[in-house]
Amino acid sequence: MKVCIMGLGNIGLPVVQHVSKIYRQTQGYDISQEAVNVVKKLGINASTELSCADIYVIAVNTWHRNGYPDMSAIEDCVKRVSILNPGALICFESTLVKGAAREFAKKYNLANIAVCPHRWWKQEEDKYGVVQLRVLGALNPESQTKALDFYNTLNIPIHTVNSIELAELSKLVENTYYYLRIAYAEELKMLCDENHLDFDELRKAVNTKWNVDMAEARDGIGGECLPKDIQLLINAYSNNMPLLQGAISTDSNYRANLSHRKLCSTSETQHIEEGSKTHNT
Repeated sequence: MKVCIMGLGNIGLPVVQHVSKIYRQTQGYDISQEAVNVVKKLGINASTELSCADIYVIAVNTWHRNGYPDMSAIEDCVKRVSILNPGALICFESTLVKGAAREFAKKYNLANIAVCPHRWWKQEEDKYGVVQLRVLGALNPESQTKALDFYNTLNIPIHTVNSIELAELSKLVENTYYYLRIAYAEELKMLCDENHLDFDELRKAVNTKWNVDMAEARDGIGGECLPKDIQLLINAYSNNMPLLQGAISTDSNYRANLSHRKLCSTSETQHIEEGSKTHNT
């Protein structure tokens, strides 16, 4: 059984490392020679040329560009696989919008499709690495059976859902839920600042309740996934989502508030230093 991991970036790299420990015939694929070289240095076969395999795991980037979802990198992978081996099992671990997997299957005449979004988190890879409970949805029963066999072999626990669209949606919902939690913390941080209250002390207090887990308010909601996925959820399902739109506005206001505070702090420091120089003179 040959397995090919398509995309060797932040997600694909740990995936190809794990898969190669179990499947001897594992190959990494990426259009970037630099990414391929990184994998080769680990002793794993990799190339910028895609070869025929029995299972393809797609772990390339998705984007939100010019106000719309951009699945072009994923579709390029699907198209290449359809030419080499249309009967292969394709497992999407990349983020997908509503109906993307089914649309690709229909467009490229593919029968074995599964969606199993990654949950890998770099900050705690030992706990939230490749091997952790994942959601899986498939195009049909045959695809589900093949995908479950594959992930069971990888020792990855699976929670199955009854449609491939639910698996797609689950990834967007997970990240959007976390976005909302952070945005709420940011809103409260601004409220505390305006009223001369200690937000960190408030957070510690409310988190003593068994069903509360308030997030931290740091430097704004960044990273590759959260800002992108909340936009994908809004665009793919309904533009009428005032709660989500409000969270995006809150983060924007919070960032502006941070910048203003930093600017004021810098100006105050410079003023003190200039006054000190004048006094010393």
